[in-house]
Amino acid sequence: MEVLKNLDNYKFPNDKGEVELAQVKMSENSHLSEALRSALTMDDSEPEEKCDNEGEDDGNNLVVSTCKELLDYEVQPEFFVINPLIPREAITSITADSGKGKSLFTLILAYHIAIGQTLFDKYEVEQGKVLIIDQEMSKNEIVTRFKKLVDRDIQIDYIINQKFLITDPENFSSLLLSILQNKYSVVILDTFTECHDREENDAGAMKAVNKQLLELIRITKVSVIYLHHHRKPQKGERLSQSSSRGSSEIIAKVSSHLLLDSKNYKNEYGDKVLEITVSQEKARSYLRLEGKISLKIYNDQETGRIRYDYLGLVEEKGKKIEEAKLYIMEYLQIGQSATVNDLTDKSGIGGSNIRAALKDLVSSNKLDVGRRGKEKYYFLPGDQLVTC
Repeated sequence: MEVLKNLDNYKFPNDKGEVELAQVKMSENSHLSEALRSALTMDDSEPEEKCDNEGEDDGNNLVVSTCKELLDYEVQPEFFVINPLIPREAITSITADSGKGKSLFTLILAYHIAIGQTLFDKYEVEQGKVLIIDQEMSKNEIVTRFKKLVDRDIQIDYIINQKFLITDPENFSSLLLSILQNKYSVVILDTFTECHDREENDAGAMKAVNKQLLELIRITKVSVIYLHHHRKPQKGERLSQSSSRGSSEIIAKVSSHLLLDSKNYKNEYGDKVLEITVSQEKARSYLRLEGKISLKIYNDQETGRIRYDYLGLVEEKGKKIEEAKLYIMEYLQIGQSATVNDLTDKSGIGGSNIRAALKDLVSSNKLDVGRRGKEKYYFLPGDQLVTC
């Protein structure tokens, strides 16, 4: 498995020469072979001191922690790659529908990790070396996007156009050795679906995939981020943790789940804009993202660069009301008049947001309201009240 470095001018230099990774096979019972064990023990650092309750256990006996030992234990602080979005030495899942900006958002995260820069001047970052295994885009697409964001040599490497399966013993061993040799602290899998060959709706199969990811983390102390798609939603369904495609086991071992939604448009300068909303649907830590955050990513036509602005926390209620207003105005352009129930049933936005939006639109003289019997009908100024 060749690791591609720096993505500079379509050339991938490596000061150490061509990377040659041993394809160490694993035995049928999934234990690491002796060759790999030797590679893992090549460490000049001093051995760690054992805890009192570890003793000389050979690994076959259960270690029991007493109540006193638990009370005496000094709880360690929680650590993050990006606080509180990306926990260290754990799995983070980033999910969204296709084309919503998962890869681009994750590249921005990788950029901040590689240079050790606080994300959006708000979220603390632990600097580290990043490996991205991209099996979604072509080299041209990856390099084009990369150069728009990165303008100097930073600690991001890629594996491109190579079939990689975490469930394949040789692939697993190669990745493990590469992480140890190159001292990667973060591995990004783009996408989760492409990194295994198991049935995603089968809980047992997904448990085996998660076991491999956790074993990788246990041995190398790496932090894993994977990108995943959403299943097709039901009408009116809100995006949530359960929106992730496949078995619920996929998300079961995740320590942080970031859910993305976005919209595309062009601004007054002709720049393509991607406005992304991020929510943390799952967090095992008590430290978590409160509410939703939003950012705008600009594809600057003049400079050819990608830039982004942090918009802060999303006022969710106000945003929903604004969405409801747009929907109502578009609906009434065609439908001429409608009741609250008409608008609620066909929008999926929610009755309270529809009512709040109608109240604002009437008070600002953008809508008129009339009655037929007990029902109120809303229509555009100048239109006649029409009911079906």
